[in-house]
Amino acid sequence: MDNTEAHEPGDATNKTMCVLPWIHLCASIDGVYGRCCVDDAMYHNELYEQQEEPVFTLADDAVGCSPGSRYAKDNPDRVMGPEEAFNSPNMKRTRLAMLRGERVEACNYCYAREDRGAQSYRQDINRKFQHELNAAADRTAADGSVDDFPFFLDIRFGNTCNLRCVMCTYPVSSSWGAKQRPAWSPAVIDPYRADEELWQTLRENAHLIRRLYFAGGEPFLQPGHFALLDLLVETGNAGNVDVVYNSNLTVSPERARELFPHFKSIGIGASCDGVGEVFERIRVGGKWEDFLENVRRLKTEVDLWIQVSPQRENLWDLRNLLEFARTEELDIDLANVVQWPEEMSVANLPEEEKPRATAELTKLMAWCVEQGWDKPAAHLGALRSFMNSTDPTNLVHEGTS
Repeated sequence: MDNTEAHEPGDATNKTMCVLPWIHLCASIDGVYGRCCVDDAMYHNELYEQQEEPVFTLADDAVGCSPGSRYAKDNPDRVMGPEEAFNSPNMKRTRLAMLRGERVEACNYCYAREDRGAQSYRQDINRKFQHELNAAADRTAADGSVDDFPFFLDIRFGNTCNLRCVMCTYPVSSSWGAKQRPAWSPAVIDPYRADEELWQTLRENAHLIRRLYFAGGEPFLQPGHFALLDLLVETGNAGNVDVVYNSNLTVSPERARELFPHFKSIGIGASCDGVGEVFERIRVGGKWEDFLENVRRLKTEVDLWIQVSPQRENLWDLRNLLEFARTEELDIDLANVVQWPEEMSVANLPEEEKPRATAELTKLMAWCVEQGWDKPAAHLGALRSFMNSTDPTNLVHEGTS
């Protein structure tokens, strides 16, 4: 491979490099493979707004789709299993572009966040996997391919969900689908249940898996999620696997709790965007008391933190959220700033409200610093910068987690 124009992957001057294309594969709720869960080439939610069934054409820079996906019929030459997807033409092009220090269009979600002062998934994941990042160039063949199976998987086993969160939509949530969907599409989507190639590939490579990320829909309602946990227990590899969830925690996780002790570690980001009435207004269908009960039960068994999606709907309740997390002795993550729908983004707060919001965020940052709570203080600072960005236009469509 010619590296004459390449930055070293771990070099701070390389603002495009992300370790995920070397270690990870994502599969969306409707069967599209991606570089990660915020790969902009994965999502075509606008197709589900059509009254007549449209042609499901994949984006030119999409990785590919699974055999059970609605996209398979209209993109027969781009149907593949996970191993082929990991070294698909677009995945290989992505690796080579990143090594050259070039921005990848499908990764604009992270670049846009960074440009506006917010923290990005790219930055966070590179810190977590610094060793693999440093080894990326040496592992990359001249054509951009890499050996081995991706040890980090994010497979969205369908869209089954019990909530209709205000920042979510169909097809991501089956509850939204029950309320508003075109007649040609079912409310519940699950392209992986009968995908024999996927399950055979997962079984054959189970010993290589080191990290799983489950999100929604709601993972504790997904049969495929439980099937994968069972498979890893069966094959004897569960003890080597870190499992991370993003869950609304309004449903009982009892069956999962029986499996948790088999795994190396369990982390749960408990999605919570407000306290009490604010929680229920944003997470429509959820009950604050159910959430609270599950949080208090699980926080003694797993690594659990409060996962917030800062937005216009909860901007003025962030203090209550911080105080709640502090009282419950839980970490809190405010990095997942809502960018879509645009009207819910704090970047689109009326200009006359921004000075007051800026003052409030500044006070909250100072309070966090006084508590020695550096992480949320940094996230609030990034949120403040993002809100006051001079260019809130062309916000990137976000794949909901």
